[in-house]
Amino acid sequence: MSESSSKERSSKRSPRGGSAERRGGRPRTADPESAPESAAHRPRGRPPAIDREAVLDTAVRLLDAEGVQALTMRRLAGELGVSAMAPYRHVGSKDELLMVLVDRLAARLVYPPRPPDPKGAMLVVWSTIYDSLAEHPWLPEVLARRRMMAPSVLGAIEEIHATLRDAGLSIEATVRAYRLMWNFTLGSLLVRAGASSEGPSQQRELRGAPDPERYPTLAAAAAAWTTAHDRDTYREDLEALIDALLANPRHSRA
Repeated sequence: MSESSSKERSSKRSPRGGSAERRGGRPRTADPESAPESAAHRPRGRPPAIDREAVLDTAVRLLDAEGVQALTMRRLAGELGVSAMAPYRHVGSKDELLMVLVDRLAARLVYPPRPPDPKGAMLVVWSTIYDSLAEHPWLPEVLARRRMMAPSVLGAIEEIHATLRDAGLSIEATVRAYRLMWNFTLGSLLVRAGASSEGPSQQRELRGAPDPERYPTLAAAAAAWTTAHDRDTYREDLEALIDALLANPRHSRA
């Protein structure tokens, strides 16, 4: 075998079974612009930072849209696009988050000017509280079930107590009157939230067409009940409640 034939055969071999031509032509060279796409999109450095206001605003949007049960710290982190532990840098737990939100909303309340008479002043304050809570249907549930109180609302509570005292009520009667108005307000909001939910109302069905033989008084009141279901009567009912509280001689100042 000639030397030229040996060189020809060796030139067709490649180190690992196949020539350079069979493996794709010219040898590959490093190209800095042809890096894998995954490397170009690979996150670098620290995860995105979030501030406290972003956490609170996102939590309120989630609560308004889906309610208290939908809010978890993990879900909140997902909505913010951060790690599951990131929200904990601003609030320690879901309960703490809810308390912060309640206090923030209370601090943002703007009360209109109050008339000088006690009844008029209380109507303005309580109606403002009612309207504010009604904007966030999850709030009454949180306040009722978790027994929370926002420090920012203490000024309004003080004003209501002082107004009742100026109207002639004793301290004990003032506390009782405040509790009655608060329970009435909170209950009205919970009923309103239930009435706005989807699905048929069993209450409306039962009160709207009771058996007149068995329940003659309810049957006579059926039309009035139907009308009441379609109206928000909070203000006129509150006015009647305040009239009763201020007129009852048992509540006079000791």
